[in-house]
Amino acid sequence: MKPVLIIQNDAKEGAGQLSTLIAERGLGQETVFGYDADYGKLAADDYGALVVLGGAQSAYETGEYPYLTDEIALCHDFMQAGKPIAGFCLGAQILARALGGEVSPGATKEIGWYDLVLSEAAADDAILETHPKTLLAYHFHGDRIENVPGAVNLASSDITDCQLFRYGSNVYGFQYHAEVDQPLVEVMCRNNADYMASNGFDAEAIIAEGQRNLPTFAEACKGVLNRWLDLVMVRGTA
Repeated sequence: MKPVLIIQNDAKEGAGQLSTLIAERGLGQETVFGYDADYGKLAADDYGALVVLGGAQSAYETGEYPYLTDEIALCHDFMQAGKPIAGFCLGAQILARALGGEVSPGATKEIGWYDLVLSEAAADDAILETHPKTLLAYHFHGDRIENVPGAVNLASSDITDCQLFRYGSNVYGFQYHAEVDQPLVEVMCRNNADYMASNGFDAEAIIAEGQRNLPTFAEACKGVLNRWLDLVMVRGTA
């Protein structure tokens, strides 16, 4: 089985629960830092799937962070090879841009615990089979995704219209953080406590909310991520 390639865009924020589930499947995983990767050596044919994680960067800041252009191109390569892709937060925005969609600053930050509501289209989606219609979910973003050509919008929140989209049958962009476990929530909040405070959010309060809310959220996301990994097992080995 070919390994899963994970692009990590923050030095401290890994793949959380998703990394654990990949290991439980017996799949290899190779993690590289997006800002320090040798993209010339990252060939889609060498991997079973691609995961692109979040970070403080914005997907439209390619002038300030030129490697984001490389990440966009990498998404193209994996799509052309028919390999499964999952993008989370910034990763979803990079994936949206790779598909010709728009990413722009939102009217307000969405940080902490907010309801995620599935769309009607989600009823027929392969990885959302047992997902509740409404789920209190963990978010950490200020940008929004819009107008992704050919994509199906699968979920929204009161603040963000596009929280989850699918392109084709095995490419998914998660604006919310379906990959988190409790350690990752704590790292994300404490690593960004000053930024959160400057926008009116209390890092420790959100961590405490996570201790109450994460078990239900993580269990629902575990089902979703495992079904995405089912796609990887079937389609990502060629």
